[in-house]
Amino acid sequence: MDIFDLLSYKLEHFLNARPYPKALGAVFYKEDEPSLLRVVAKKHNGSPFSVSRWHDLFSVGTFEKAMAKSGFTEGDCYALLLVLSRFGYLLEIDNRQRTNKDYFIFFYLIQLISLKNSALDADAQLRNYVLRFLLFELSIDDEVYRRFSVEGHRLMMTTDALGPVAFLDVIDRAYKAIKADDRKEHELLRTLKHYQMDVINLLTTPDSARHRFVVNDRFSELMYPDVFLHAYENDRKRVFIALVDTTNPFQSTENLFVSNIILMNYSFHVLNDKPREILKLKKYVNDPALFGRLLEAIITRRMSVNKALFENLPTGQDLSLIKDDEASFYNILYRL
Repeated sequence: MDIFDLLSYKLEHFLNARPYPKALGAVFYKEDEPSLLRVVAKKHNGSPFSVSRWHDLFSVGTFEKAMAKSGFTEGDCYALLLVLSRFGYLLEIDNRQRTNKDYFIFFYLIQLISLKNSALDADAQLRNYVLRFLLFELSIDDEVYRRFSVEGHRLMMTTDALGPVAFLDVIDRAYKAIKADDRKEHELLRTLKHYQMDVINLLTTPDSARHRFVVNDRFSELMYPDVFLHAYENDRKRVFIALVDTTNPFQSTENLFVSNIILMNYSFHVLNDKPREILKLKKYVNDPALFGRLLEAIITRRMSVNKALFENLPTGQDLSLIKDDEASFYNILYRL
């Protein structure tokens, strides 16, 4: 299966409430509630089974006892079951709402998928930071998400007694513990295992694929951190032009998505560590009103920066006029 195809289809729904249906394969989407599409696979009788409910196929108590024989504690098992369940929610499509959580999840996914193939993050410092925020957005508590890290190009899980173990190996042991190949739903379990491993590989394992969303926007390449950072270093005018255009009131939903991700890249990779860089944007814009709209968009986007970061800088703007509240929705640019 191609997990990126599923992710691309999720984005299609995020940008368009009525996209054309797409044939996806062994793992696909099924409407569970009106406008809520779950990621599912087929049971042996053909009925859909939610990927997020994979643990319903076996006794958790028996599973924990079997894993204990290999040195895994109850806490290890809880973390494993929780994360793999949340991987089922990762690509869920909810057409009932559009929130900032959606944007953060897309942003973190783009970062991980891009940086794994880039030399920009050789020590995995950025990927670890992003990974934990992604797990947080999936409602995974800090006690669990702190167990997970990227080392080199492998997702590792810190266990209570065995120390760090490659998460792909943990998954393999888990399916052996439940004797997946001997069960009536062995085909379904095989599909679920492949899905879970493919998610991990998409996020952490380098490959030769150039993962790009099909988005009709001339600045779409700047969504990807490797492209954005190279452009900021070598063709900053291109980045500034794209940033200025994020305030264009006539954007399509595709343009709006790209604009938000570009703003998030600028905040996360540039302003977070070097807030004075905003003054270079101010100089380029050379228009107080336009710069004020840009500064509001950056702050309201709430990616790694807030008003306090700019309070001691000569921005020429009254920051008290910017409403930086938690109720701001994803389409903040349309309010400018």
